[in-house]
Amino acid sequence: MEKINIVDRASLRQYFDSLLTPTEKYRQAGNGRLNLGSSATHYTQDQAQIEGFLRELWAVGPMYGNGDLSDADFQYYRQAILNGVDPQHPYYWGVVRDYDQLIVEMASLAVTLIETKAKFWDTLTPDQQHNVFNWLNQVNSIGVWPNNWRFFRILVNVAFTKLGLSASQEKLQDDLALIESKSLAEGWYFDGSPTQMDYYIPWAMHYYGLLYAHYMQQEDPKRSALFVARAKSFAQSFQYWFDTNGAAVPFGRSLTYRFAQAAFWSACVFTGVEVLPWGELKTLVFNHLNYWQTLPITKPDGVLSIGYGYENLYMSEHYNSPGSPYWSFKTFIVLAVPQDHPFWTAKATQPTRAEQIRITPAKMLITNQQGTNVCLYPSEQLAAQAHGDEKYSKFVYSSRFGFSVSTGKHGLEDGAFDNVLAVAEVDSDLFVHKPLDLAGKVTDEWVQHTWSPLPAVAIVSTVVPLGEWHVRIHQVTNQRPLQVADGGFSNLLHDSHPDDHPAVNYAGGLGFTSAIGTTVTTNLLGFEQVTRVFPSPNSNLVYPNTIILTAVGTLTSGTHVLISAHYGGDKIPVVSPSVDYRDEEVVVKFANRSIRVDLRKDELTLSLR
Repeated sequence: MEKINIVDRASLRQYFDSLLTPTEKYRQAGNGRLNLGSSATHYTQDQAQIEGFLRELWAVGPMYGNGDLSDADFQYYRQAILNGVDPQHPYYWGVVRDYDQLIVEMASLAVTLIETKAKFWDTLTPDQQHNVFNWLNQVNSIGVWPNNWRFFRILVNVAFTKLGLSASQEKLQDDLALIESKSLAEGWYFDGSPTQMDYYIPWAMHYYGLLYAHYMQQEDPKRSALFVARAKSFAQSFQYWFDTNGAAVPFGRSLTYRFAQAAFWSACVFTGVEVLPWGELKTLVFNHLNYWQTLPITKPDGVLSIGYGYENLYMSEHYNSPGSPYWSFKTFIVLAVPQDHPFWTAKATQPTRAEQIRITPAKMLITNQQGTNVCLYPSEQLAAQAHGDEKYSKFVYSSRFGFSVSTGKHGLEDGAFDNVLAVAEVDSDLFVHKPLDLAGKVTDEWVQHTWSPLPAVAIVSTVVPLGEWHVRIHQVTNQRPLQVADGGFSNLLHDSHPDDHPAVNYAGGLGFTSAIGTTVTTNLLGFEQVTRVFPSPNSNLVYPNTIILTAVGTLTSGTHVLISAHYGGDKIPVVSPSVDYRDEEVVVKFANRSIRVDLRKDELTLSLR
């Protein structure tokens, strides 16, 4: 696909068209289904095709309501919707049951009905309106997951309110109370579980909260003002998840939604909430969409693929269908904003950001060294989804180098252990790494994890960010001999043949430079050597072939301190961190900084199993 340099409204519209047009060949007149591929999910193929259709409405509905799409453009959607909600029609979308995937897809239809009221809803016959209401109203009598899903039912009842229909006030208030129970400080929420502070906070909790405030400011001014205030507060830290090249840090689940990572910024523009200056919002949205055009995210026919930086089922979840990536169309809601909006007229400017911040409610540190490699250091996070450990519980996540998921069970190659300490019993090739922390701590200077990968093994890992470097201090107590492997950042290769990719020696470790930058891993204490690991292809989310420089060693039964340093930047660094280790403390030194980690206070507190 030819790259479109997004600099204004016209070029953004051109990019939207370049993604929408390839799906047109899969349309069937009057049928609200798009058969975009053959891979399966936990729900039916029929529902997966309905999902693909309805997700386009996140952009198409508001754009039609604003006049950016014509009646002729919308005619296909109009007839497909009317047939989809008609129980007597062969193309009926069907009965919606407890926790059904179609609950998710109701939200885009609800927003479309509000945004196109005069053009669509008001032109329907009473029978057609009755069918629309009845199909959506199923959500008020079924089970809905107690997380961001409650906003789908909220938006349906908001649509009923705006259309003059009978909304379920009981469900609306119950759902709003549930959302309120997930609220944290500084505008943050958690999504269902207190261990999930991921992209569902911006692209779900805040996105829908802003829509609620936009539509319900007269009916519910107090809550609407609260949602707006939280969005403004949240934006101050969330902006750090994006680097100056437009890449956001891949972290958490549902990453196949790709540029939905910027949907929150678009929702702010759409609802007129200036969480950051308009010129900064323009930069965040435009740079992000330009970044995604540097990666092969579409199939040869132009349809968005399942994957992240390329087509990849290894990293997908059980709810990712061929139509799922069109959740990213939520970001195009900005195209429904009038041409005279200050977002379009403002000069694009880069946000000014510190090089390191602590996001206390989200339990993480973020470094933004020179803006070209944002690193996110999380604590106490996990989701019960495919590859949950890899997506939430690594020591660090990088906007430049991505992260990897395992492709098998055997050895360091299958495990693709970037930015984790992997351990295995001696004479075994079954390595495991950190699951959910047993305990965690975040200070302004380091993140600490207490964890247990195996019975009779307890580890405290303290990670100290130092700009493009970070140091890891592992205190290991083990009642069985172990192999250990401390992986650094992944780096890009053009194949996985070791002879093609020599590394350079660097300060007790190795360095490797590719077209995307340089990675370094050094042994500061306790490891035997640093080696090259060539993970299985398609394990990294951004790059199909990678190398991971890894500090390795073996441990006898006992108590050990292991220290490594890891770098990700533009080129081989001139200086590297050093440490002073004594029995009770480690002092990490780098540049003019000196950071003390007290091993006595931070000693293992969990009981060995």
